[in-house]
Amino acid sequence: MTLTVRLDPDLEKRFESACRRQRATKSAVVTDFVRAYVTRQHGPSSYEIAMKLGVVGSDRTGPRDAAAKAKKYLRRAIGAKRPR
Repeated sequence: MTLTVRLDPDLEKRFESACRRQRATKSAVVTDFVRAYVTRQHGPSSYEIAMKLGVVGSDRTGPRDAAAKAKKYLRRAIGAKRPR
């Protein structure tokens, strides 16, 4: 695939200079940047990472229905600290 990229003159000079210093072609550098960008965009979600690390659902000390009955448990916690 052929890709055309427009760079301002200063950025173009800096890019060419960096490629020469690294002894890399402009095409190879752009390909690496595109590959890194696509990988970041399609990487695992935060949830998938948490599942892999085993931190999702790891709290076994609280009630199992805490998400469904959060208001009930919050009222109970607040009421226990401040009597009415």
